Amino acid sequence: MEVIKLERVNKSYAKVRALTDLNLSVNEGEIYGFIGPNGAGKSTTIRLLLNFLRADSGSISVLGMNPSTQDVEIKKQTGYVSAESFMYHDMRVSDLFRFTEHYHGIRDGAKLKKLVSMLDIDISKKFEQLSFGNRKKVAVACALLHSPKLLILDEPSNGLDPVIRNNLYELLQEEQKRGATIFFSSHVLSEVQKVCTRIGLLKEGQLIRENNAAEFTNIGFKQIELYTDDTLNIGSMNGVQNLEQKGNHYHFLYSGSANELIRLLSGINVTSVQIEEPELETVFMHFFKQ
Repeated sequence: MEVIKLERVNKSYAKVRALTDLNLSVNEGEIYGFIGPNGAGKSTTIRLLLNFLRADSGSISVLGMNPSTQDVEIKKQTGYVSAESFMYHDMRVSDLFRFTEHYHGIRDGAKLKKLVSMLDIDISKKFEQLSFGNRKKVAVACALLHSPKLLILDEPSNGLDPVIRNNLYELLQEEQKRGATIFFSSHVLSEVQKVCTRIGLLKEGQLIRENNAAEFTNIGFKQIELYTDDTLNIGSMNGVQNLEQKGNHYHFLYSGSANELIRLLSGINVTSVQIEEPELETVFMHFFKQ
């Protein structure tokens, strides 16, 4: 089942085109990583899914429903964390949780206790008294509390320390095992690579690359990192891209002949060399340096 489906969706702000013929689908049970630079259209896409904005053209389906006419029902079955984490500032955190339970018609003391513990939340304070990171924790807990069918998360780990961030990943994986679908937008590419099962890359309002997480970084290049005290002239060598040099440290992508690379390295004093598949961040930069 396609939990999220966009077909030829267009959206403009005045003369600025935010999305152009965007086609996107997210299947039930996936953790879909949605990445791209600022201004690529990620936040616009999320707002369209929740009917905070209307598309200029195209069709959108969320949980088999039309956000334009069935947004209330969609939101009841969805947990949402915004990048800003706005809530009722004058309410205590404990009251925010009670409000969330009342809105969704649930009462799950065990799950609330677990979320408060794993996310290290102080329920006695007012929301306005919390730091940005602690507000994010409350927003995440409210999104997960009613065990939604769909989670839409916009920068959910912003402001979280490494321990809480890892606890968040654990909670998301538990939600996925329960059957939830997760739409995960983040600038922290290492966490997208760690958590997500499929990844889509948005550039200037268009999806330019999409694949499962294991295959996403397979772009026909190897990532080479080496140290040598000798002079290494490889900038014009066939297959070398994104060359970075700092002193005796060289880092680059290579798509040329393995024999040619071995021949080159055999003629110099190499103190250390690593050849591996590129990280997601390296692939991201590859597409945006083109």
